[in-house]
Amino acid sequence: MRLFLAALLILTATIAQARCNGSDLRDHLTASGEAWLQAEVAKVPFAYGNHWIARRGARNVHVVGTMHTGDPRMIAVIRRLRPVIRDADALLLEVTADASEAHIDKLWRTPSAFLREKPPLLPDLLSPEAWAILRDQLAAEDFTAQEVAHMQPWFAGLFLDGSDCGGGLGSHVGLDDRIERIARQARVPVGGLEGAGAGMQALADQPLADQAKMLEWDLSTQLNLDDQVVTMAEAYFGERLAEGLLIQNRTLYTDLNVPRQEVARVLKGFHGRLLDNRNRAWIDVIERTPGDLLVVAVGGAHLPGKAGLLNLLRAQGYTMERAPF
Repeated sequence: MRLFLAALLILTATIAQARCNGSDLRDHLTASGEAWLQAEVAKVPFAYGNHWIARRGARNVHVVGTMHTGDPRMIAVIRRLRPVIRDADALLLEVTADASEAHIDKLWRTPSAFLREKPPLLPDLLSPEAWAILRDQLAAEDFTAQEVAHMQPWFAGLFLDGSDCGGGLGSHVGLDDRIERIARQARVPVGGLEGAGAGMQALADQPLADQAKMLEWDLSTQLNLDDQVVTMAEAYFGERLAEGLLIQNRTLYTDLNVPRQEVARVLKGFHGRLLDNRNRAWIDVIERTPGDLLVVAVGGAHLPGKAGLLNLLRAQGYTMERAPF
């Protein structure tokens, strides 16, 4: 699922301009397209801002939207956030670095989590054309056709080369890692909002048919996905991430003969499991964590929207204040 890697800033890679052939799609909107974007973004709660303070009584919760891999622009961001992190009573991340590494080690020892033992296998789930593309692409990664055939669709999608605008998964230090490092140096307690692997489990929980559809679409589209990556990164650092998410939903797979209603349905389910459901579960963890000053650092796509973390905190009686990022 290249959408997961390239567009949601959950595993977004840093932009390498020397190889990147993308541009910010917002810069190319027609007048009607700009009017559409402004009308839609007006419907999104907390569409703007990467750093908010949720206040209730003596309790202050700093919510920071992050990218999980690096970008040079993070240097200035972390400089501004450092005093808040050092003074916090606790830091909550999606998952701590140690827990994430331990889970990856465990994952490789339990192949049933990402492989299919029984039919239907990928050749059964994809068109012959899409299967041939996938088989050949992953052969370059030293996977045999039999190994590829047994992959879960969501897992196979993680290996697709969708964009030249990245330095590679985990190749740079993301904002989450920088925040965690500062907190540990300051002896601030660090915890996770969820168990390690919950994000991948959210991908695996997508209906098999929808996983296969997204993989088929990713293999078939001829759109320049560099544009998606650049748009999302620029929207993030401009603190206007909701605009990038709206553009993503409007433009993905538009070159394919697929009804937009069906694309919208699949993307809604994808976002619901990957973002909304996890956001709701995190609220309980935040509320249970002791301390008057908390820092919550999660992927930027978790902040905006009706089921976004900020709107859910407001529903818990917090007043919301945008803070410098």
